[in-house]
Amino acid sequence: MQQALTLGLAIFTLLVAAVPQVSAAESALQDGGALQALITTSELVVGQNRFAFGLLKNSLLLNAATVVVRVYVLQGSQGQLYAETSAPYHKLEVMEQGHHVHVHPDGTRHVHHGKTDLQGIYVAQLTFPHPGTWGLEVLARQGQETAEVSRFTVQVLDAPLTPAPGTSAPRSHNLIASDVTDLRQIDTSEPPDPRLHQVRIADAIAQGKPQVIVFATPRFCTSRVCGPVLDVVRMLLPRYGDRVVFTHQELWQDANTRQPFPIVTEWNLYSEPWIFVVDGKGIIRAKFEGLVTVGELEDVLRQVLEQG
Repeated sequence: MQQALTLGLAIFTLLVAAVPQVSAAESALQDGGALQALITTSELVVGQNRFAFGLLKNSLLLNAATVVVRVYVLQGSQGQLYAETSAPYHKLEVMEQGHHVHVHPDGTRHVHHGKTDLQGIYVAQLTFPHPGTWGLEVLARQGQETAEVSRFTVQVLDAPLTPAPGTSAPRSHNLIASDVTDLRQIDTSEPPDPRLHQVRIADAIAQGKPQVIVFATPRFCTSRVCGPVLDVVRMLLPRYGDRVVFTHQELWQDANTRQPFPIVTEWNLYSEPWIFVVDGKGIIRAKFEGLVTVGELEDVLRQVLEQG
């Protein structure tokens, strides 16, 4: 089945370099009450991709809609339908009745009083057979309402810029709690979490321990949908902390000048947040860009532990 798609002025071209650009695109998309896709996936490559996004309608995030993503091969200003897939809604487990639940280092939970409309994220599995510019069409419907449509283009790379699943994780010597006089030097969380700064990545690999490595800047998160990724990770600590090393790595040594920590350059990261799951042999088994749920992360972690 083929279907033509006219790519008009409403198209948003995804900038794949960094999260600040995604955030800027979000503000640029304020076009009345039109449906707008807030994309948290900046790196798309040939093969299968986890494509995560939020949906904005009338300046509010659209939650729990029925969503389909259509992929188009572009031919000039026209497109031919290549694939269509559902994008299930993943509810964030760190939200309770419209409030963000912050998990403290001692394991206690604090419910923030300020309400947020960020309740979850849509995730589609998209496969691209070749690199280049592709057209995407997101159709969303709530209840019996007429489906809303958002159209935009994305750039697909021949190979990932960031470390790929199936490859060896960089043997990084990240700073840990014993290296600094104040944990705030390496953790902008409030409060900083010492549990996430105990083991160097290289040492965990040498010890044969699986890892969950989170690259995130909680204090400087700029996108509406970059999300509470550290709280998602903290929810897994009570169940897996005795078998898995959990590490948080900030991106910036100096946020004002955007000077990255050496490990960020080593991992070739130009956006955030990222989560990498590494097995006991030091092989990357999965990676997540942007907002992720406890369920998605736990599914991968269980597989890593079961397979050893």
